[in-house]
Amino acid sequence: MLNLSELLFTAAPSKALEKARADLARTDRRAEAEATPEPAPEPAESSRSAEEIRQEAATTLAARVDLLRARLAQARGDTISALLFLGDAQHDCDALGEACEQAGWALAGEGVVLLRESLRRATPSEIRHLDLISLLIDALVALQRAEMRPGMARSGEELLRALRLAVSRELGSGDA
Repeated sequence: MLNLSELLFTAAPSKALEKARADLARTDRRAEAEATPEPAPEPAESSRSAEEIRQEAATTLAARVDLLRARLAQARGDTISALLFLGDAQHDCDALGEACEQAGWALAGEGVVLLRESLRRATPSEIRHLDLISLLIDALVALQRAEMRPGMARSGEELLRALRLAVSRELGSGDA
C-alpha cells in the first residue's frame, strides 16, 4: 500500500507534465498567429478632424484636472499622502502634455510643464506648496480656454507669466 507522500509524488509529475504540454501548445498557437502578418491598420489620426482631436483633448484635460483636484484634496490630509500625490501626478502631467500637443495648445502645454516642474520641487509638508499646485491645476483649464477663444491668447500669456512668478516666489529658482 502506498502512503500519502508517495501518492502525491507519483500524481504530481503527471499533472505538471500535462499542464506544461498545454502551455506549450498555447504558446505554439500564439507564435503561429503572430507569424502571420495582419494588414496594417490605417492611421486613425488622418481620418479624424482637427475639431475631433481638440474635443478629445479637452475631454482628457477636464478628466485629468478633476482627478488631480480630487487626489490633491485627499493628499492634504497628511504628508505621506502628499508625497505620493506629488509623485503620481507626474503621470497625469505626461497624459496632459500629450493631449495639449495633439490639440496644438502651446499655452496649456507650457502650463503643464510648469506644473510638472513644480511637482518635482514642492515639499509635501508645506501647505503653501500644495496650494500653489492647486492653483496651477486650476490654471490649466483657464489656459486651455484662452487658446480656444479668439483674442484670448494675450490673456493666457499674462496668466502664464503670473504663474511663473508665483512658482519662482514660492519654490525658488529651478537651479537649486
